[in-house]
Amino acid sequence: MPASLLAALSWNPQVRGALYVAIAVVVLAGSAYMILATNVGARLGFLLAAAGFFGWMTTMGGVWWVYGQGPKGRAAAWEAEATITGDLATDSRHEVLEKYPDDWEKLEITDPAVLDAQGVADERIVGPKAQFKSASDYVIVNASEKGGETYGPLHLLNFRPLNVFHEAHYVVIQVQKAATTEAVAGQPAAEPAADPVADPSAQPVSVLLVRDLGTLRLNPAIVTFACGALFSVICYQLHIRDKEAAARRE
Repeated sequence: MPASLLAALSWNPQVRGALYVAIAVVVLAGSAYMILATNVGARLGFLLAAAGFFGWMTTMGGVWWVYGQGPKGRAAAWEAEATITGDLATDSRHEVLEKYPDDWEKLEITDPAVLDAQGVADERIVGPKAQFKSASDYVIVNASEKGGETYGPLHLLNFRPLNVFHEAHYVVIQVQKAATTEAVAGQPAAEPAADPVADPSAQPVSVLLVRDLGTLRLNPAIVTFACGALFSVICYQLHIRDKEAAARRE
């Protein structure tokens, strides 16, 4: 083995990992092709090896696609769409907030959707130039959701795995400034309450969030379709060779 290759293997972990993968592919796939080429010829051996490889990749891509594994895409996450100060019912900038809260479903503060979206809401309303300086300066007073239903083609096949269509899923998290206890001169400062309460005189601040479903299974789906197409083309070419061989035998 050349000294330069040995130096690359010991120099950089990324280079070493890439070389390990390249060597494994050459050794494993190359050895299978070499055996096939010595038995059936170079061209037919290549078609057989390629058909086996792309057939296996099609199966593996299907498994990745179902379980969301392999080359994953972007995971689903909440995205802050707007911040509204004051009464939501009077906000006319967003159509989804029309008739609020009539067509919205109230959520508990401990609901998983609220807990998941709270971190994104914090990034929107907490900061040097935001409404609050820290997350302890406010209290969540209300949370509501709208949409998020799944349905099948033509709204008929509304069951898994055919309910692949989704309505936009919105969540509104409303917060208010936490009430503070003012210190009295000459007396020790009062200990902060274990459960802070909202200041009823403060204006509510609402964060409108929408669920981005992401592209978690997009890359596995592309791998499955691409490898399946190549597998079909190679199998068709093998079928043509079989027909030509049968015609020659006749």
